[in-house]
Amino acid sequence: MSKEDGTINLSDKKVKFWTDLINTETDDKKRTLSRSLEQKVDDNVDSKFNSMLKELKLLKPYQDHETSCKELEDFKNQKDLKEKSLEDKKKVTCNLIIDLYNRQAKIHNWEAIYDDEDLDIDDVKRKLMQVCRDELFSNYKKTTDDGKLLQEIDNRKKSMLVALNQPRLKFKEVDFNEAMSKGFEAVGIAYTSMDIKQLS
Repeated sequence: MSKEDGTINLSDKKVKFWTDLINTETDDKKRTLSRSLEQKVDDNVDSKFNSMLKELKLLKPYQDHETSCKELEDFKNQKDLKEKSLEDKKKVTCNLIIDLYNRQAKIHNWEAIYDDEDLDIDDVKRKLMQVCRDELFSNYKKTTDDGKLLQEIDNRKKSMLVALNQPRLKFKEVDFNEAMSKGFEAVGIAYTSMDIKQLS
């Protein structure tokens, strides 16, 4: 409601309208930026995965485990006495992967792999690939323009919502529209001025 001094108090209904608008606009932009970062991850995760294995000293154990899993899979078709030997080898290579990875998991605060000595190479790769993806996404979030904008959106959104929900908020309509415009435009979202008094 507008007062004689030109200031405006927002009703709870109007606060909800602006809160919903801010959430919708920023969430849309964040989805677009997240898709962009996910595409960067998709484009680079395979090369990053191999370099990550080398950095963690997991490349040789991973390749050994991959080989032992493949050998076991090929051999099961023939069903001869070698099966037991290969199963034992698979357990050894898998346990080595689990031990080495879990040591790194403690250092980097990653989720540990449970001591399941029967993991296939696909299970191991899925776990390690997810760690690689998460690390790559986190790195892109810190080092790319899209990532920095994604963080800036979170900061701007928080500031806008905190300001909007201040008790006894008073402002002039032109000042409010200018503030909203600056808040949205700072994170690359177009804003169209609105007649606040007409909003219900």
